[in-house]
Amino acid sequence: MRLILIIQLTLIYICKSQEADIMKPTVNIISDLQKLQTLVEGLLTDLNATKSELVKQKALVQNLQQQITESPKVAFTASMTSEENLHRGPFTSEKKLIFDKVLTNIGDAYNPKTGVFIAPVKGIYYFRYSGYAFTLHNMGLSIFKGNTRFVSSYEHTSGEKNDNVSNGAVMQLSAGEEVHMRLWIQSWIFVDYRYNYSTFTGYLLYPI
Repeated sequence: MRLILIIQLTLIYICKSQEADIMKPTVNIISDLQKLQTLVEGLLTDLNATKSELVKQKALVQNLQQQITESPKVAFTASMTSEENLHRGPFTSEKKLIFDKVLTNIGDAYNPKTGVFIAPVKGIYYFRYSGYAFTLHNMGLSIFKGNTRFVSSYEHTSGEKNDNVSNGAVMQLSAGEEVHMRLWIQSWIFVDYRYNYSTFTGYLLYPI
């Protein structure tokens, strides 16, 4: 009987203890909600900033696409025509070379009658040339920006059978500025009727 009483009292004590634990607040709900609200507000701020940056990037991409679409297409390559293989030169004075055999002339900025390229827009351009000749005479070539020599190549008589020269340059040109090629004094360049060994090339990299 006494044992039963002890068991009953023990059970009552356990129940009371569990009830007390259940009723005891172990979590501060208000504090946690405030922390969660602060976190959400921070995430919303980051999201709005990301949206704003995406809008700027989209506008930039659209602007670049528009520039590419509206940018003039300018590119040419020309050689020199001849009914037979021959050399031009040597001359007693420097001569402008007229590359009258047009291979490509997108935008028609190069004039094969005068040998002059006229920039249609202000921009950054790239020009390159190649020259071929036999070694009985020297070969000197230059690109001119207006009346100013820009870059050159020179091949001295070396005793070899064939000579080749080439060079290129990036130029900033204003609309209307001219570029052409010249053959140096007392030098020559080979002109063939078939293979286009000697050429003059230029194209617009991008407008500015």
